[in-house]
Amino acid sequence: MNEWKELLDQMAEDISGQVLRLDDVRLQLFLNWLNAHSSQVQSALAPGQTLIQMEGGLLWQGGSKERLRFGLKTWFESLPMQGLLWEYHLILDEIVWWHNLDAHRLKMILKSEAGE
Repeated sequence: MNEWKELLDQMAEDISGQVLRLDDVRLQLFLNWLNAHSSQVQSALAPGQTLIQMEGGLLWQGGSKERLRFGLKTWFESLPMQGLLWEYHLILDEIVWWHNLDAHRLKMILKSEAGE
């Protein structure tokens, strides 16, 4: 059982670390996607409380990374092994997708979300 908890910790930590590689805009859009994707994670990351605007960009509020890890772990614990692996890979793929999204397409997505 201890190994299971360690695996969940490592998976949540891995995702949290990968998320931090995203720039401010992509990070916020990814977190919006993640909130919409899982109500378990959504409850850990209250909308509007995840990031704060500071000069020079967005920063994690105190405890936000830990709330993300906690939300992921709570959600992962509720999944069967096959679902856990599927979701883990889906989330990592989504992070890579946002990271690799070219500037033109990102601008189109932002305009679409703004209703322009």
